[in-house]
Amino acid sequence: MKNIGKKTKAFVVLLCLGLLAASVYSRKDTILPVITETDDGRTPEETQNDFNNFINSVFTEEVTDDSITLNYSVKDKQQYGLAGVAPTLGEVSIDDMKDSLFVSENRLAAMEKFNYSKLTSSQQLIYDIMYSMLSQNMQSSNLLEYSECLGPTTGIQAQLPVLFAEYNFYEKSDIDTYIELLKLVPAYFDSIIEFEKKKSSDGLFMSDTTTQAIIDQCNEFVESSNDNYLITVFNNKIKEFNDLSEEDKNSYISSNQQAVTECIIPAYKNLINALVKLKGTGENENGLCGFDKGKEYYEYLVKARTGSYRKIADIDRMLDNALSSSQQKMAKLMTDSPDVYYKAQDLEYKYKDPSKAIEYLKEAIKNDFPELADDITCVVKYVDKSLEESMSPAFYLTPALDAYKENVIYLNQNERYDLSESFPTIAHESYPGHLYQNCYFQSLEVEPIRSVINIGGYSEGWATYAELYSYSIAGINKDVANLMVQNTIATLCVYGKADIGINYMGWDFNRLQEYLADYGFTKSQSRMVFDSVVAEPANYLQYTLGYLEIEELIKKAKTKLGNNFKLKDFHEFFLSIGVAPFSIIEDRLDKWIEEIQKDTNLN
Repeated sequence: MKNIGKKTKAFVVLLCLGLLAASVYSRKDTILPVITETDDGRTPEETQNDFNNFINSVFTEEVTDDSITLNYSVKDKQQYGLAGVAPTLGEVSIDDMKDSLFVSENRLAAMEKFNYSKLTSSQQLIYDIMYSMLSQNMQSSNLLEYSECLGPTTGIQAQLPVLFAEYNFYEKSDIDTYIELLKLVPAYFDSIIEFEKKKSSDGLFMSDTTTQAIIDQCNEFVESSNDNYLITVFNNKIKEFNDLSEEDKNSYISSNQQAVTECIIPAYKNLINALVKLKGTGENENGLCGFDKGKEYYEYLVKARTGSYRKIADIDRMLDNALSSSQQKMAKLMTDSPDVYYKAQDLEYKYKDPSKAIEYLKEAIKNDFPELADDITCVVKYVDKSLEESMSPAFYLTPALDAYKENVIYLNQNERYDLSESFPTIAHESYPGHLYQNCYFQSLEVEPIRSVINIGGYSEGWATYAELYSYSIAGINKDVANLMVQNTIATLCVYGKADIGINYMGWDFNRLQEYLADYGFTKSQSRMVFDSVVAEPANYLQYTLGYLEIEELIKKAKTKLGNNFKLKDFHEFFLSIGVAPFSIIEDRLDKWIEEIQKDTNLN
């Protein structure tokens, strides 16, 4: 999924980790839509039909921009009028980004012609979300050269093997498209290389540490060309595909092996060679603020990735307060129960098998979360060994909107991760996390355009919230559960502080190490945090700030509603709104609270 109008070719996102002061954190630093209220002589029905046509055309443009996004977005292409679209991966270039901004500008102009008051409430929500995100895209017009498509974890080169491995073969034509896409990778990577060369010439190339991490990752992927992951996985998928003769299956197996060995592997090797030559040309080994417009770009990036429009200074104070609150709560827990720390060290979860954990979670959340159909499936798969070093501990692949009941979760068996302790991670990815959130929203039969709107802060914030909730139903000691929750929040806040410190306040490694030492981080652990934050700025904030924003919404609802607040009702409200900037969600929350108060007064 991609942000509307912002075509940087990220493909489908792999969704993957003192008491509060009386400060007021304003969300109102936001982008308000231009509302047309004058009578244009059109009936509400005409306006609503025109708006539906408009958002459907935007949906079509977005999902056909590259064939991977199309495959992951829609199963029945005929139904959506998307059959026969020529295979494409697009390109990565400044010109392409400028074209994207031109598209955003035109869409904004088209939206401003609609009479807002004549739209339905669901259309007004879509209008507000789209207007906010399109306007936000326009704010990047003088920052395009700061974009980065490579990265150790979220970069295209890291995601592409998994996206190809899980490419859906719904019908024979999907296999044909897939083979053609493999052949397009060399040209696509060439565009990435040219973009990176331009960044180098502009003095904006990545740090040597990040470069080497990507080189190492690519080397590991191409190490065994003839039995590459994309060959073995494809062979298994083809053997299980119905309605193909043995001759056709053998032909496809041969074509795929040829495409992988003659296109994919050489493309990765070409990228490796290019990065080796570019290594050392970067002029900044620290965070984004080390570049001329780095702070400005970081401000944009935080808004785009988190969906929070708070100022960086406000976010920093918010993190401080949440961190202080968690520390105080942990201290009280350990004072009241001196052995709780040692119990936490020896913590064992009842459900260690991932599939059994998912089935348990599916039932255990029913008291606090709205019901979801029982026919939703989830297959647990494991990251190929060649990808273990670069991939997250776990991630969820968002399914097609018309096949949302067919879900896949990947787990990483790398020795760094202990899957016997993965219960909270499973909750993050499945119930009540990513899988549940996505399936619940799609079950509402929402407009197709909503499936291509992606804001990491909403989805990752919710999944983090779900992960923390899971401790309460994990069948472990209550004090231990509370300690684990507060420790996780504190850790997330420390990472968030590191992100801001490095990318906005100019912390170098020594300054970060000094900060993290107070929280027990070793020098090597501090180095890992530093390298990660430099390589992929604002990534941690999607989890941390997204979670804190949700907690702020809950706090507001509890304060306003008192005894009339019901957690299950809030969950239903939040999930029904779907992916949106938090200021827009808060606006709807105010109306939701007013309706409950009105109903309560009437009764």
